Amino acid sequence: MLDSGNGGARIELDGLTKRYPGQDDPAVDNVTMVVPAGELVAFVGPSGCGKTTTMKMINRLIEPTSGSVRIGGEDVLGMPPDRLRRRIGYVIQQIGLFPHLTIADNVALVPGLLGWSKPKVRARVEELLDLVGLDPARYARRYPRELSGGQQQRVGVARALAADPPVMLMDEPFGATDPITRERLQNEFLRLQRELRKTIIFVTHDFDEAVKLGDRIAVFRERSRIAQYDTPARILADPADDYVAGFIGGDTTLKRLALVSVGEFAGNGAALPPAGTPSENPAGALPEVGATATLREALDIMIANGTRQVACAGRVLSYEEICAAVAPAREDEAVPGAR
Repeated sequence: MLDSGNGGARIELDGLTKRYPGQDDPAVDNVTMVVPAGELVAFVGPSGCGKTTTMKMINRLIEPTSGSVRIGGEDVLGMPPDRLRRRIGYVIQQIGLFPHLTIADNVALVPGLLGWSKPKVRARVEELLDLVGLDPARYARRYPRELSGGQQQRVGVARALAADPPVMLMDEPFGATDPITRERLQNEFLRLQRELRKTIIFVTHDFDEAVKLGDRIAVFRERSRIAQYDTPARILADPADDYVAGFIGGDTTLKRLALVSVGEFAGNGAALPPAGTPSENPAGALPEVGATATLREALDIMIANGTRQVACAGRVLSYEEICAAVAPAREDEAVPGAR
């Protein structure tokens, strides 16, 4: 059901189509897909391919011409649009905070529309500001103009989560930020999603961002025709055709290494050898990496330090093991990084 609560809800699109008057071809042509509950699916594709239009038909900011949308088994085309939108979080690139409202009032907007009591709304605002890393005592009474772009984007995420929706729609939410802020927001959002497990549609032009954030990626052609829909690891390992391969770019091996953390690599059966005796490996001789570091980051540290090994929690990870992690897999083997 499309109700507030913990976790996400399954999204089903069946034959979703949008035709505009006076145009011969549909803007979105017969999209059929299932988004599992609690997963983030990234929509990627060239500008004008219809990915944002497809997303907006889920919360009916754009009405479909034909087809169906079901969330948690419920037909959303059969309910009042305002009721639907109050139960779906929505984050856009321009953030869309109301400049005349305080940060607390911006976050409290949807719970207020849903008739929550003032004490419940106040507690929820404080909880969410804490969750996105903004001290309520410091930021709640400020106005959007008094925050940086990155801080405003965090408030946008908090507002989308305010009514605890099972589904969130995010339209290039980090696209207008600088690279450093963008990476920080991505990392913070990954942390939030690991905790909350909402069902999220995330539109982006950036394939690297899709790989980093997505449990699955849908690569769109023109008119939202799906070229490939799979996990990042499988798309990188086996692109469906030349169109998908061209969209990915040439550094697929490095992208695949970015999908696997050192801890996951060891946990999936890779037996990292002990760090060795003091005489073989004096204390501090090898650069250290944390278990949450990706294999790509571990490789970068090796290159920067001119070594073929790094240490992690008393174990050693070698260059050869990293290469083996992205070697072509047999058909009966799991693809490293598959989620």
